[in-house]
Amino acid sequence: MVNSLFLVLTIMTTTMFDDLANQSPKVENYLQRAIERGVPLFNAGNPSACAAVYATALEGVASSAGWGMDANNRKNLATWLDVNSAIEDPTDRAWAYRRLIDTILSGESIETAAIAESLVLFDFSDPDQIERWRVVLDGVMGGRSTGELQVEAERLVFSGETSLRNNGGFSSIRARIAAGSLAGYSALRFQFRGDGRTYIVGTSTRTGRGDSYWTRFDTTAGEMSTVTAPISEMVRQYFGNPIRGRIQPSQVAGVEFYIYDGQAGNFRLEIDQIEAIR
Repeated sequence: MVNSLFLVLTIMTTTMFDDLANQSPKVENYLQRAIERGVPLFNAGNPSACAAVYATALEGVASSAGWGMDANNRKNLATWLDVNSAIEDPTDRAWAYRRLIDTILSGESIETAAIAESLVLFDFSDPDQIERWRVVLDGVMGGRSTGELQVEAERLVFSGETSLRNNGGFSSIRARIAAGSLAGYSALRFQFRGDGRTYIVGTSTRTGRGDSYWTRFDTTAGEMSTVTAPISEMVRQYFGNPIRGRIQPSQVAGVEFYIYDGQAGNFRLEIDQIEAIR
């Protein structure tokens, strides 16, 4: 059933794009064809497929300057697409996308989503925040690395020792966040003090299939620095190996930090407040 639905959607969205290939790129024509394909699906009791058709069309508009929309409208559209993608009920999600389509067809400006410029995810001035984190070591694969957590001076301190024995070499900490809570944001930002080694900040989905998305960052021993890591640019990993795929902010359900630099020895990373930013 899932494969059949994917095939139908692929054919329909591909046909929609092919229909427009020989026309001038008028956004009205493009979106009307999305409606023509989405409405029958919705009326047939398949709002998920309808929402997928609408989302595909809107993503095409948001990602290209060729539709006559100004940059601010396209930016607001992209934000709303991410926000709406986190709506769990497929009927509500389809209607949310349809309202965006209707706004564009009416010629009205797309309003800025009511989202704060930043969202604090973890604030270690509250020592209880440590309870949201857990340590995951290479021992799950036979390695001998160690790791522990504590809060010092309102910072989360991740420390231990990496070992390369038994094909090991990593230590990590992970915390869950509410799925969809980062919809509308674009990056993670945090201050830290390191020890001269290279670390990883990552995100994960709620599937729990072993894959996550990483950005590496360097540290200078004893110095405070700030990292801003764009979420959609994080590289997908499967048990430490890069694979194809990207994560969108609305899909994030976990935050991670790793020490996994191919070196053995002691490590210490102090992490300040972690926030999502637009």
